[in-house]
Amino acid sequence: MPERSAFPTPPAGLEGAHLVRSGCPAHNCGGRCLLHVWVRDGKILRIDADDRPGDEPSDPQLRACIRGRAYRYRQNHKDRLRYPMKRIGKRGEAKFTRISWEEAFGTMAERIVSVRDAYGPTSIFVPYGTGSYNLTNGRWTAERLLNLVGGSLGYYNSYSWACISAATPTVFGTNITGNQRQDWLNAKLILMWSWNPAEMRDGTNSEYFIRKARERGARVVCLDPRMTMSAVALADEWIPVRPGTDAALMSAMAYVMITEGLVDRAFIRSHCLGFDASQMPAGAESEESYEDYILGRRDGIPKTPGWAEPISAMPRATIARLAREYATIKPAVLYQGYGMQRRAYGEQAVRAGCVLAAITGNVGIPGGWAGGIALQAPDGGPRWEILPLGENPVTAKIPSFLWSEAVLRGRDMGPADGVVGADRLGTDIKLIWSVASNILINQHGNVNRSARILADESRVEFLAVQDNFMTPTARFADLLLPACTQFETWGVQDGWKYGEEVILAPKIVEPAFESKSDYAICAGIAAKLGVEPAYTEGRDERGWVEWAMDHYRKTRFPDMPTLDELEASNSGMYVRPVTEPAVAFADFRRDPQAHPLPTPSGKIEIFSKRLFDLKRPDEIPAVPKYIREWESPFGPEAAAFPLQVIGHHALSRVHSIHDNVPELLEAFPQRIFMNPLDADPRGITDGDPVRVWNDRGALILPVRLTSRVMPGVLAIPQGAWWTPDRAGTDRRGNVNVLTSERWTPYAFGNAQHTIMAQAAKAGKPGRRR
Repeated sequence: MPERSAFPTPPAGLEGAHLVRSGCPAHNCGGRCLLHVWVRDGKILRIDADDRPGDEPSDPQLRACIRGRAYRYRQNHKDRLRYPMKRIGKRGEAKFTRISWEEAFGTMAERIVSVRDAYGPTSIFVPYGTGSYNLTNGRWTAERLLNLVGGSLGYYNSYSWACISAATPTVFGTNITGNQRQDWLNAKLILMWSWNPAEMRDGTNSEYFIRKARERGARVVCLDPRMTMSAVALADEWIPVRPGTDAALMSAMAYVMITEGLVDRAFIRSHCLGFDASQMPAGAESEESYEDYILGRRDGIPKTPGWAEPISAMPRATIARLAREYATIKPAVLYQGYGMQRRAYGEQAVRAGCVLAAITGNVGIPGGWAGGIALQAPDGGPRWEILPLGENPVTAKIPSFLWSEAVLRGRDMGPADGVVGADRLGTDIKLIWSVASNILINQHGNVNRSARILADESRVEFLAVQDNFMTPTARFADLLLPACTQFETWGVQDGWKYGEEVILAPKIVEPAFESKSDYAICAGIAAKLGVEPAYTEGRDERGWVEWAMDHYRKTRFPDMPTLDELEASNSGMYVRPVTEPAVAFADFRRDPQAHPLPTPSGKIEIFSKRLFDLKRPDEIPAVPKYIREWESPFGPEAAAFPLQVIGHHALSRVHSIHDNVPELLEAFPQRIFMNPLDADPRGITDGDPVRVWNDRGALILPVRLTSRVMPGVLAIPQGAWWTPDRAGTDRRGNVNVLTSERWTPYAFGNAQHTIMAQAAKAGKPGRRR
């Protein structure tokens, strides 16, 4: 195997440049990759991907996607924020004037103290945001500071995983339900259900492992409303399924398995609870079991493939075939993506998928897969962010998606609104400090509503934003603080959901203009608040990276080199190869008595007594069920808004990051994807400007007609920066002008994929029709 040079000769055209191996800027892209960054005279000239020799499943290359390779365009962008600024116009007008860092630090410190003293620390909020996870850039730097000066309102769950992270433990008692990915090579069948790793990754190299499994004979099936890049590149078959009907399809598969004797009765008897009347939990002996629901014993509706066909738009014969394949081709992986759970009743699809894995006996075996969020066995895998935050004196937390509710009526919010840690908040949110986040405007449901809320200065009295660019959220700031990029400070990463590596992100170039790291900004504010020594503990950014590597060495990677050694090698990373992949629940599978699950019963809870005791069977049933969404093709709203809209992830962006990179926009133009069967009756032809609207807003974009999206569904890639015209119609294609702020019933998660809308060929710009 050829050795690679730590400091290779630059390629033609880059004479005089030097190479730095570094972690890809740690956004929430679904991956953590290794970049080869070529630098000359303090400027990044070119970015290549990992080229380590070998590339074996035990230690595959961490190859970056087009987003990673395009970072130099973002790094050298002419629109980088240059100086601290304060607002001089109305909030949202984006009129600012330059100020000094001294004034910025003083203003921020004064407003934290004044709001805290007037309303209490619960009125201060650092919202969810995933613009950086590199230790010294990101929202955690602000949270650490606030915990030293009284605390702030906390949050739990996320915009990405709210339903799947809440629903998985109702079945297994834990979110650590995934085998290490090397085990996928042992699978004979892989169902990529609402999962698109070729574009959104979900762990660097997930597509590599799927390809390797396929080379070893695994059959791969993709279920998705779109024929995604993953369906094209990785799958043997694409089966379209109507959005929001996954639980119906899974129920019909269970019907076939039960009635044809394909379930694993022995495993169900020994490892599961609530499958049938013989194994109901105490206190619910006479309640509806899973088998009762599937066979229609209580509601009179057997969940046959014929029942599911008009709901899911999948032919009944295909449903039956899929059920037989999953039940008989073993071991099998049913991998659940996240799009299907960002919906009205997203919890149900998650639980239904877990139950299918259980009743087919695919839990706890090599090549199988338990389902759910599937954090990596045996320890949960990467930690993502380990900056010590200290203790938050404020115990109250809200669901991350309900921040706008806490602005409007926080004082009255309590457990019924998802509040934990307190009986009620007792105050509205009055100060928001948005760090590395574009959630407030661009990424939240119902953009127009969010903009109205934040424009009202009587509600949020002070809004500070730290970012690299003038994002739609930054336009609403009272104080704008320019953050440097991850290439301009020190950082470290330890993988994204899966992996056994630590990736160093050394400071490669100096911060542009007057920008600073999020950590340095917080340290400056800490000095004004008199807590700078406690905040920094005497460390700069590199010092915290050294601390973090020591922490990783003590907790996960005892053989990892020191920071000095890793930096001197210019390898950029440490990897522990995986030769014997861990299998989640292997001990439980072998001996459920000696190794019970952390559920109340110690078993896989197909029937959840905890959910049953909530006494909300219509929205939170004890066994997974299909529930018609509050906006659907089957409701009265379909008369005015007959089309479903999905705001899927796209290869050109990480949520809203990169939307201002022209090179990526040229490669992947922002368009509406529409089936010709929906276009023809509307007189729409390929390339036409099309207006899509509902009661919450409207957007206009060019359309791409394609049979790769199923009829009745419009696909609009999420993340485009909200750009309304004078009439309020978005002109860049932000799907959140159509989405809702309504949350799911159990997880209090976002349901932003549940959208009904109408579409028509657009008139002249600025004119409504």
